[in-house]
Amino acid sequence: MSNVTKLAVPALLLIAAAASAFYFLQGSSPDVAPTPKPVVPAPVVPPADSGPVTEPAPVVAPPTAEPERVAAKPSRNNTNSDAPQGVKGRILLPTGQPAAGVPIYLMENSMNNPLGVYLAAKSGQVPPPVASGETAEDGTFALGARVADKLYDLRVVSETYPEKTQQQLKISEDDWYDTGDLTLDVGNLVSGRVVDDLSKAPVPDAAVFLVSANQAYTLVPTPGRERGLMATAGSDGSFRITNAPTQGIVNLTVEARGYATTSLQNQPLKAEGNDFVIEIARGQPIAGVVVDQSGKPAGNVRITAAGMSAKTPQTAEVVSGPDGVFAFEALREGPYQLVTNSTHFNETRTPPVMTGEVDVKVVVTQKAFAKLRVVGANGQPVKVYSLSLKRHFPNNPLGIGNVPEFADRRVTPADYPAEFGGEFAAIRGLPTGEFVFQIQDQNHAKSLSAAFRVVEGEGAPEVQAVLTLGAAVTGMVVDDHGQPVAGATVSTDMNNAFSGDGGFFDIFKSFIPEKHSKAQTKTDARGRFRLGKLAFAEYMIRVSHPDFCEGTALDIRLENEGQEVDVGTVVLSRGAIVEGFTTMDGLAAGQVKVTITVPQPETPPTANPSQPPKPTFSASVVSDNDGRYRLLKRVPPGTYKIHASRQTGENNIFEKLFDMKETEQTLTVPPGQDLLRVNFNLSKR
Repeated sequence: MSNVTKLAVPALLLIAAAASAFYFLQGSSPDVAPTPKPVVPAPVVPPADSGPVTEPAPVVAPPTAEPERVAAKPSRNNTNSDAPQGVKGRILLPTGQPAAGVPIYLMENSMNNPLGVYLAAKSGQVPPPVASGETAEDGTFALGARVADKLYDLRVVSETYPEKTQQQLKISEDDWYDTGDLTLDVGNLVSGRVVDDLSKAPVPDAAVFLVSANQAYTLVPTPGRERGLMATAGSDGSFRITNAPTQGIVNLTVEARGYATTSLQNQPLKAEGNDFVIEIARGQPIAGVVVDQSGKPAGNVRITAAGMSAKTPQTAEVVSGPDGVFAFEALREGPYQLVTNSTHFNETRTPPVMTGEVDVKVVVTQKAFAKLRVVGANGQPVKVYSLSLKRHFPNNPLGIGNVPEFADRRVTPADYPAEFGGEFAAIRGLPTGEFVFQIQDQNHAKSLSAAFRVVEGEGAPEVQAVLTLGAAVTGMVVDDHGQPVAGATVSTDMNNAFSGDGGFFDIFKSFIPEKHSKAQTKTDARGRFRLGKLAFAEYMIRVSHPDFCEGTALDIRLENEGQEVDVGTVVLSRGAIVEGFTTMDGLAAGQVKVTITVPQPETPPTANPSQPPKPTFSASVVSDNDGRYRLLKRVPPGTYKIHASRQTGENNIFEKLFDMKETEQTLTVPPGQDLLRVNFNLSKR
């Protein structure tokens, strides 16, 4: 199995599982879910209702739902105090009193870039918080975020109470989301003793780490708690952790000098107390040095020791020093395999190594490099360009695959060593396999090099790449009365790509290699447009304008130098703006995601080619601090499903799915309708 497959499969399975759960709930009959009703033009209703308003009147917030807007006061030591948007709120003690001086962090959510975060975590990189600070004397806080419209997690970290989190906060531009009052919980008590497994004598000064099983696989750990909550055993081996989670399953890990690391996995917490006696065994070392093929020390190489028998269920990691020396001080007795991971060296797996061996030599080989020569369409050398590595499939010459372990890079004349006569760039750090380079500069279309093979131990392959000027797409944009639409944004996308405004679909899209060029332009006064320097691929064209629904042109095949394809006329329909309020028990509630989709057909689509399939449409948006939302796209005439789900809290996927089912409505957009208001009132949980 390739590295790409190893990474992609778990993510795709997770996405598929969540999607399956949603469609299962759609097909079931909930006990309390209301029967979906068509949304038709109706008189103005208060925002606490769930009906639509078709009269294009100004939005007026309900008096009972409008929260008091106050300026956000940045928290003490806040690293983003001047940001125009962020998260604010107040932290309270379990007694209801303000919690002062409590550390708080704003972290970027891993779903913004799951593959990149995973690869960074694998190499030991821990992302810093976006903003951090402490609560004020009255318990209030304000953490700024410089980048809007991304997902963030709020972490409230107390040494006395369990960590409080608000996950997947989407912060709108120039908006400060108010979490309201967040009350800390009284923690659970986890206590016990650490003893020697043979003598049963206490082991003083042992470090005990506790982590919730739900957070054991968190890719973005809380600063200072990368390994969880920590307690140090006393002289009698006893330890106490008073701010453990109130419920759930936890993992306990114990480390002590001279002892092997020991773990207790998946321990359920009990409300009446949790006491553990953890027996740890004396450990033995494995040590040695990492060198390259010439015998030179290899520093900064991550080495994993993986137990190879049931008696050694242990995995440990160390990093070699500048002199290549590494040491595992205490491992449970038995055989281990050492596995290396480095950006400069190929992965190496040793034969079984027994504990007690302290002169292990691990020989790593330099990752390969290729000699790349790039010329432009005029035959002249090109030495400044963007470079990506793509996997090549000999049985499918037109197909390419992403290589996530190779970072995209910018090549400059500095990458052309004198030893190659200044004619070839040295592209280093290549894994083994069959590849092509994907190259782009400002004067050419995205182009692929000739295919080449990297074989460990063989010489550097010489690769030639001739850049192309590519092809072009032209067309005209008109409204549904046939009048030209000026100033419309015309952009390229991969053919039949789904546009779902983020979420699971963007995660799927991140695994698909982009053969097409990303290009964008505006229509002129006559509604005409032209997109040039496009790579050879299959395209679709998206056309957007704030006064119209999105238009598309599909199945555009570009395959020849100088080719120019006229897609004809793209008609934009007027469509409707969909907006409204999201409330909870009648009070304005932000961070509620509103999604509109075309409902699933009750019967399979017709196979008659003369009847084109019904176009898909999806759009979503998260309500702001006042509960207001407006879909970013106009909605074409038709019948849709629309629902809402709260995004904050502990990120329980099933609660979100129940929200969707509970709030789901049928939305009908009649022709000529300019505005529809749909309000959602979610039940409090």
